[in-house]
Amino acid sequence: METLYSTLCFMGALLFMLGLLTGAGIPNFRSPRIGLSAHLAAIESGLGLIAFGLLFPHLAIAAGWLAAIGHTLWISLYLLWIGLVFAAVYGTGKVLPIAGGAMAAKVWQENTARSLITIGSIGSAAAVLALLIQWRWVVS
Repeated sequence: METLYSTLCFMGALLFMLGLLTGAGIPNFRSPRIGLSAHLAAIESGLGLIAFGLLFPHLAIAAGWLAAIGHTLWISLYLLWIGLVFAAVYGTGKVLPIAGGAMAAKVWQENTARSLITIGSIGSAAAVLALLIQWRWVVS
């Protein structure tokens, strides 16, 4: 299990760094407001993954559940970030109408961004819900 904790912390630090780099690229995106969303999502998700990596050793959850939750969590948060970066690059305003404004992209671009963002959002929500259902502190 130690590997899972390290993986979560490493993937969190990497996502945090990718968020910083995304922030540097905001002016170059077709939709800078969606780029800002991608930047903030990566920063916050990276910090969250580090927190989960530090929290998991203190929970009494079956190893199988922890592995499923941990891997679903980091993969889904990366998918969410990739979807937001993709949306920012192509300006998929129909997927994110508040941040995208009146922009529109090709149908395949809108659908790709929608799919990545939806899968990432549902996956991370499911992982957190599973964690809350399985939550047990280690009593020492």
